Amino acid sequence: MTFSDRLRAFGWVAIALIAGLVVIGLIKPWGLGIDFANFYDAGQKARAGEFGSLYDPFALIAGREPLSHMTFFSAPVTSYFYAPLAALSPHMALFVFKALGTAAMLLALVLLYREAKSLVGTSQNEEAIYFGLFAVAALFFQPFWTIYRVGGQTTPFVFLLLVLGNMAYVRGAFVWTALIFSLIVVIKPVFGPAAFLLFVLSSNRFRVTALLAAAIVGGLSFMLFGWELHREFLARILEENRVLLRPWMNSSPFSWIEPFFVAPEDYRGASELPAGVRLIETLARLGVGAALLWALRRQWLLATDPGLRRHLIYCTALLLVIVISPVIWAHYLAILFIPLAFLIARANWLPKGAQVIFGFATIMCFFQSLIVVRQLEKLFTFDTTGEILTIGLIKSLPAMLFILGMVWFHRSIAEALEEGFD
Repeated sequence: MTFSDRLRAFGWVAIALIAGLVVIGLIKPWGLGIDFANFYDAGQKARAGEFGSLYDPFALIAGREPLSHMTFFSAPVTSYFYAPLAALSPHMALFVFKALGTAAMLLALVLLYREAKSLVGTSQNEEAIYFGLFAVAALFFQPFWTIYRVGGQTTPFVFLLLVLGNMAYVRGAFVWTALIFSLIVVIKPVFGPAAFLLFVLSSNRFRVTALLAAAIVGGLSFMLFGWELHREFLARILEENRVLLRPWMNSSPFSWIEPFFVAPEDYRGASELPAGVRLIETLARLGVGAALLWALRRQWLLATDPGLRRHLIYCTALLLVIVISPVIWAHYLAILFIPLAFLIARANWLPKGAQVIFGFATIMCFFQSLIVVRQLEKLFTFDTTGEILTIGLIKSLPAMLFILGMVWFHRSIAEALEEGFD
């Protein structure tokens, strides 16, 4: 059996294992009181017309206790998205939410696979290697599958929109990209930095469409909900940026910094991140963000294909989300799979160092699984600085390595992709 045949076989095994993960994730009623409840309660409030308490996790809903006490972090208008779920019983809505998320995730992976496959050579061996690497990488990419443990998330829908956005942007369909990204930011405001970079570096068609979409959605939202609710929405977002989050729950590339300055016992309470640590992390984010933009500029000068230039802009915009946001939940890292799919397609044209970095980053995504993290917490308790620093590094590694690889090997990546885009 040749190497390509073995990789193809591994790919089919990975797909079978993914199918098993999906079935288990759909059957198990995990997360009824976690992330799912956040969206379910928002839908209940929308159905009851109780928008004044949308950002109050302890408020009664139609005189009844909410399903959980999690804070809602999306724009007020998105609460209408979850009203149909709230018409179902919690357990039925849980299954439907996860099933829809699964369908969105699988469709996005199929579209992404087909899109990146165009960069693969025409020989059967090259196609077999790409298929095997893509499927195995998807299996290890726990940011996709950890959503089941929290009862589903909006990330699969956003991931699908991001894949469609990349396809549209590469083809120069700026109006469609702007509309897609406007919806993404409404669902998850954390993608604001990506939208801003695209706004700056795109054509006037993108800018005008984005501004019109923002004006229409924003105007409608203010008419429906008023300023006070939007002020509370912004306050909640800013508050999340100040909260001291346990490093084993934060997949930010910089979450390992905090344990050097924060006592282990502070992670057990509702503490605020010290201002000095916030400043250090902010400077680190700005520095790494500047490095990404520098790498993008160098790639822009190297690339000659317009579609490749737009793809590089799009991928840099996604990476900026990971760099700029102080809180990166594990499922957010799913967006890294978009540039990774194209790197897998051109793996044979990348230096060995790049292959090692991106491969190891993918393998380390296994530790993004909430199930794995909670088992490690039971085993080690994470009550010493050494343990907290170690798990913080483990959680940060995928994003850290991916960003390092994209900056360090920016020239090789641009050259490898150039041949595929031609």
